[in-house]
Amino acid sequence: MLKLDRIHFDGTTWHFSDYFEYIRSVAHLMPQPLGDYSTDWESYALSGTNTLHDARLLSAILDKKYDGEFSHVVSSVELSFIDQMFEGKTTLRYGDVSSYLFKEIDSDTHLHADVLVHEFSIVSPGRFKHRILFDHSGEIEIEFGTFSHVWKKEL
Repeated sequence: MLKLDRIHFDGTTWHFSDYFEYIRSVAHLMPQPLGDYSTDWESYALSGTNTLHDARLLSAILDKKYDGEFSHVVSSVELSFIDQMFEGKTTLRYGDVSSYLFKEIDSDTHLHADVLVHEFSIVSPGRFKHRILFDHSGEIEIEFGTFSHVWKKEL
């Protein structure tokens, strides 16, 4: 099982108390959209349309924009998930991305993966990290400077 920094798994249950104590103490150091989303229990809850828990990744888009001489790049990542109720789509956008890791699930034995849990943290002033763990050992980790999220009901 992959481990997070502040959310702990005891073999049966995920424990969020250390994480929520941390995230509430640093939310004022985050841009408002990130602070609002990271402190909202609904994005972690076991059920609901706004939670990432049991959501499935629909797409991951990496975008790179270069200056005129192709010597400086600014990267962004957009992740889209269908919620656990298959009623809506959550889109997370990360700007000023400095690093990313996408670890795919074992697709030979598992046709899809659901989000188990996710965790935000501050890397340094103005730099943040989001780790998302999937069942079947999948993982996404993104370090970024800006963040936004949108939930939209699928028609």
